[in-house]
Amino acid sequence: MKKLKEKKTNKYYLPKTRIILIYLALFLVMEIIFYISFQLSNGVFYPFHISFYIYTPILLGLAIMFTVMSLTQTYYVLEKTRFVHVKLGKVYAYNFKDIIYVDERWSSKHKMIAFITKDSSKIKYLAFDKKHVIYDKILEKSPLMSEEEFKIRYPNIKF
Repeated sequence: MKKLKEKKTNKYYLPKTRIILIYLALFLVMEIIFYISFQLSNGVFYPFHISFYIYTPILLGLAIMFTVMSLTQTYYVLEKTRFVHVKLGKVYAYNFKDIIYVDERWSSKHKMIAFITKDSSKIKYLAFDKKHVIYDKILEKSPLMSEEEFKIRYPNIKF
């Protein structure tokens, strides 16, 4: 019996805990804002106002929905000459040859890729994938300039 060949995908997802923590923090902040807006307008902390039982499930549902969407629809696709960042339906493509500088010290400290491309003087920040494959490929395939050369050429850009 022949084994079926598994199609190897070049998709690299972000760590799940990081995404979950971001949306959990956002839910808690929004819950506090709504609580202060509705509950304290009545002048008491407890018992909860009827609005608490309305907005809390709605906020929780939205947080869960956006968490699931982010977990399933945010990833990187690695190709030979570039990588593609898919973020909730939007597609951003970065050619390796266009990346001129990566701040390795900042990137490894914050677990985000901080890089500059030829056509933009803005710093781009991308979260590491689970195995740091995209970061390693950028360092391997991009014609990066040294830190000293970068500071001379772009003195106004600070990481």
